[in-house]
Amino acid sequence: MYERTIRRRFWALLGRGLSVAAISRELKISRQTAYNWKRSGGGPGGRKGRVRYGPRRGPGSVLDPFREWIGSRLSAYPELSAVRLFSEIRDAGYAGGYDLVKRHVREVRPRPRVEPVVRFETPPGLQGQVDFAKFRLPWGKRHALLVVLGYSRLLWFQFYRRETMEVLMRGLESAFAYFGGVPRELLFDQMKSVVIEDRRASGGELLRNAEFLRFASHWGFRIARIGRRRRGRWSVRWGISGRGSSTGGSSRRTGT
Repeated sequence: MYERTIRRRFWALLGRGLSVAAISRELKISRQTAYNWKRSGGGPGGRKGRVRYGPRRGPGSVLDPFREWIGSRLSAYPELSAVRLFSEIRDAGYAGGYDLVKRHVREVRPRPRVEPVVRFETPPGLQGQVDFAKFRLPWGKRHALLVVLGYSRLLWFQFYRRETMEVLMRGLESAFAYFGGVPRELLFDQMKSVVIEDRRASGGELLRNAEFLRFASHWGFRIARIGRRRRGRWSVRWGISGRGSSTGGSSRRTGT
């Protein structure tokens, strides 16, 4: 209680303009105590306050006058390179280095929205995927025809010297014999021997090769084209990675 009273008198005298030395003599306290009270900023209540600092302003950057302009350019043309933007602002008076521009562009460049991959399941016997993959083997380049069933991931593949319509038809017949049946739908990825042109983006339809269309009609399967989000090439290539045979083979993968 006594100390609180002394503190109040200290702040009252300080408010009247007395020096710390004069106050210490008046209150009969040491100068060090008086200076400590003054530095504490506690005020008349005698409570020790906290020193609060505002946000520190960093030094200005030579890029600051050009940040807004770079942002507007990237909003209009998100693919502009940092090299191009550096050249443009340098012509406008920028005197800094390229690395500063590159880091800033990396931070503020608009990023395209990533579409989620939709997982899909197919019932038994409905769907298969067909693709060619190129491999360089010790005895030369070979083209592997890959056929994988959508439900069981049962995989058939065989190596050929070329990618031709005859190879595709003979290979599919061998795959059907291995599977013991024909899927109701086969998906093809950018095979000109199967799908001549895809006009679905403009409201049209798939233009199919007439000769292969007769082959599909004979075996009773529908021709479809794999979309970007339904592409299965990675899975079938994984299925034969590490295997090498010029005569062909097959593989079974478990799971869906």
